[in-house]
Amino acid sequence: MLSNRAKDLDLLFDAPPMTHPHVADAYGKAAGKLASAGIKFRPMGGTAMWLAGAGRPTKDVDLIVARRDWHRARAVLQELATDPLGIRFGLKGEPPQGLALVGPHGVAIEIWPTGVTHGAIARIRGTARRHPAGRLKLTLQGNDRVALLNSKLASYLSATDRLRDAADVQALIAKWELPLDFSSRLSPVVRSAYERIWKGQL
Repeated sequence: MLSNRAKDLDLLFDAPPMTHPHVADAYGKAAGKLASAGIKFRPMGGTAMWLAGAGRPTKDVDLIVARRDWHRARAVLQELATDPLGIRFGLKGEPPQGLALVGPHGVAIEIWPTGVTHGAIARIRGTARRHPAGRLKLTLQGNDRVALLNSKLASYLSATDRLRDAADVQALIAKWELPLDFSSRLSPVVRSAYERIWKGQL
């Protein structure tokens, strides 16, 4: 039986992650719309972390869809918009109303197409730094865990302001009890970063 102090520490440091109910509701509605339209998608960013049970609070919903479905997905999700004007990011071929919309409860929903690199996302945000991981692309292919770790590590390595992504990788390693040699399943350009984080050498 745990002592009171052990219970308190468990509550403080191992409490399950939570996200705001409005974000969860917006994700559920967006996921339902896309599934009903037969559009395959993959959660990314804080949304994927929350669904993995290893997340931190997030204020928006990030989704990846196939580039061929991008405009259709954006049109389908426009039905959830609470503001007729979308949010433009300036990507080539972007839907006319932008790749993001303000959805239920004022939660932003971003719809990213496959093929966009993490370097391009960092440049849009004005925080890019040169690193080979910046060439990694958003994808719907492969194992979800591998894709999420590749994405988080690439985001961390290709931007100057994404230490939270390194912390997210640390949380995923703990949540999924990943071994050091899991790095062999990751993209070669992020393996050393995974190993440093695993060893606590960030």
